[in-house]
Amino acid sequence: MPSSSHGSRLGRLLQQECQAATAALAGSGDVHARVHEARKAIRRARSLLALVDAELEVESSDALLRRTGDSLGMLRDAYSVARTAGKLARRTQDPRWSEAEATLDARADRLARRELAADPGFASRVRAIRRAAKQLQSLPWDTLASADIRAGLVRQSRRADKAARRAKKQPLPQNLHRWRRRVRRLRMQVDALAALKISSLGSDPAVSRRLHALSDELGWHQDLEVLAETLRRMRSLACRQALLGQLRGGAIEREAA
Repeated sequence: MPSSSHGSRLGRLLQQECQAATAALAGSGDVHARVHEARKAIRRARSLLALVDAELEVESSDALLRRTGDSLGMLRDAYSVARTAGKLARRTQDPRWSEAEATLDARADRLARRELAADPGFASRVRAIRRAAKQLQSLPWDTLASADIRAGLVRQSRRADKAARRAKKQPLPQNLHRWRRRVRRLRMQVDALAALKISSLGSDPAVSRRLHALSDELGWHQDLEVLAETLRRMRSLACRQALLGQLRGGAIEREAA
């Protein structure tokens, strides 16, 4: 029978996330949705590894997962900025945002075709994730106690708090992005521990709700930053300057708040 210890259950959850990532990449259907699901599963897996990196040798596997997720980042960002432009088109009723959305959609599709031509079926990424999963499967997960996992969550919470202080003191894009990533990771960890029934910060459902709300708020800010950076490079888009002016004015972000 499989061990029912908290460490063993966390190890099995990690394997499930790796399987979810490979299933998404190797599956059929919309390539952008598959990449999105794969990257989410990779982030969830890496969030679990961050809880136990002081107890187990996970560095090599984490690096494999990080590189795989990063290799899909440009494709995911290309699709994400198109969706952000679509949200702004619906909110503002400005046809120029609809024009931008169509242009960005076409760009995302071109990037997807290029990626699939270079790596048919995302086969090299699937192999990398499976390699990481195999490495992780051999680790002594049953030696982990719930106290070890809770200690990992405390460390992650402190990192998120440190990022928050830095971003509030110096609200530079890189500081806000770091804060967003650490809040998102902490949110995933809290949710995972709640699912594993490990008493932690996530024992109070309000903690999870606050983290989700903060993650969404910081995520929207980051989406607008990435959209603006993409528009700056798209010199062929006639309405580019007008749309950048809307983003610089801050009215869109205030409306979303």
